[in-house]
Amino acid sequence: MRKEIADLIHEAMEQHELARDFYHRLAHRVSHPETREMFEYLAKEAEENKNRLHHCLTPECCPVVPPVHDLHLAEHLKVPEVTEALSPKEALAVAIKRSAGLCRFYQSLLELQPEGEIRRRLEYLARAESSNKEKLENLYDTVAFPEVW
Repeated sequence: MRKEIADLIHEAMEQHELARDFYHRLAHRVSHPETREMFEYLAKEAEENKNRLHHCLTPECCPVVPPVHDLHLAEHLKVPEVTEALSPKEALAVAIKRSAGLCRFYQSLLELQPEGEIRRRLEYLARAESSNKEKLENLYDTVAFPEVW
């Protein structure tokens, strides 16, 4: 594997480490037990995403990412102020906005990269983050609109 590709994957893994640490800190900052659980779940998800990216460094390569359906919630959500009284719904809004930012980051890198192995890896990272955002948006739908279920 070329050094540039390995560096790119390591950078993506570091982003998930930062997300894990961010969610872990917030879990200890909020007072609502449900919100704390939500942040602990998000920290665990970030760690699992980092581990999936680690597979991209192995001979087995990256795991398959299923097709994504963007719900476009991120465009309509406002990032709430992070306070001790943050609700689970607000916690998910923070996570969705963070994930949407990573999606935009990978897309901007893709636009600059010519065809080749690095572009294929960036496409994988973009799909993986879009899949994570979709999962968060579906979870938000469940938390924000429980009457639908």
